[in-house]
Amino acid sequence: MSKGKVIGSVAAAILVPSAVVAAAVFILPYFDISASNTLYYFGNGTSISEDGTISLGKEDILGYSSKYSDTMTGYFKAQLDENETYIYNAVMYASENGYSDIFLPEDVFGDGSFDKAQELEYVITFLSCDSPFVAHNYTTDNILKGNIEQFAGKSYYHIQLETLGEEYKSRREAAYEKAKSVIASIPDDCDTDAEKARYLYNYAATNASYQLEDYSTRNVPIADLLIDGKAICDGYADTVTMLFNMAGIETASANGVSNETKSGHTINFAKLDGEYYYFDASADSIVFEKGFKPAFYFGMSWEETSDSFTFDDKFQNRCPKTEKSLLSGNIDIVISDSSEKTIEKTAELVKSGGDMGIIVKFENGISDDDRKSITNSVALKTGEQIGSLSADNRLYGIKIYKE
Repeated sequence: MSKGKVIGSVAAAILVPSAVVAAAVFILPYFDISASNTLYYFGNGTSISEDGTISLGKEDILGYSSKYSDTMTGYFKAQLDENETYIYNAVMYASENGYSDIFLPEDVFGDGSFDKAQELEYVITFLSCDSPFVAHNYTTDNILKGNIEQFAGKSYYHIQLETLGEEYKSRREAAYEKAKSVIASIPDDCDTDAEKARYLYNYAATNASYQLEDYSTRNVPIADLLIDGKAICDGYADTVTMLFNMAGIETASANGVSNETKSGHTINFAKLDGEYYYFDASADSIVFEKGFKPAFYFGMSWEETSDSFTFDDKFQNRCPKTEKSLLSGNIDIVISDSSEKTIEKTAELVKSGGDMGIIVKFENGISDDDRKSITNSVALKTGEQIGSLSADNRLYGIKIYKE
């Protein structure tokens, strides 16, 4: 029998008023109860048994707020129905409070005809995109295991989550504290959402190295970036989610596929001054490592985002189809021809662009051969060797190349 499992009646359980259920794990020492590793959701009242197992009523689960509510705004949660919200909150509670096993009433899973594992993964996917504390790979690599078990005449879906040890919890807390210090460092003159977002985005994009291979997130992507200084896309997206939300900017992430690599990818969307935009800090981190300013993927429209990213089906109709873009404010020059005047102006901008160069947008009528010819002509005008970078969303970087 696993530790904390209850067989038979729960009459001997210690009752806890529903008003204090969110703090249940913290009052365990008061009752001299050793915390269990198992969490039950019965849906018929709230109690703590002698071994520390917690039973939470449905209303308590539906009313649970994250311990880290300052890091998330629940964009996707707001789109779930009551049963999906029940599952969402139950997993969030278990993850945030260190439980590895939960029992959910079978009747919260659709009408019984839907595959429970698929529905669970569906809900946890949205939870991981709302919360920077729930890893995006929580439902992969055989981490989740579930089976139907009977108790007190009712069927429950027993889910075994990945055990979260002390290292996980300490890394999560260390990242949270680091995030607070980053928020405190926002300059006073950043008094709009866009200015705050730019500062925090640049912090995430320039203070970590993107890992292309042989790297494990250890399921704490925010710590990978904020503590270790190296991360994959999940680490960048979760860090942006956390930092933006802590700064009062509504933010979540979205899953999909990189159009260039054809592999899984995660990006962000956020509401700045009343409008939604898209952000890809991991892509701009790679841009930064190549010596260019991280401004190629900051504040994109849905269409611009779709140049480099394909949204997973779950997100196609749930993410904002924003038409507005901030990219035009990042672009130093739009090139529509190869005239002498255009070459001259571009060369002047490159010479004044500093070590990180300029961002160029070539209009659709400019072919790749034209672009190369224009770049070569700019190099001749500057009298310097030119380095260039092509971004996935049809923007280009040009700068004077230095050994």
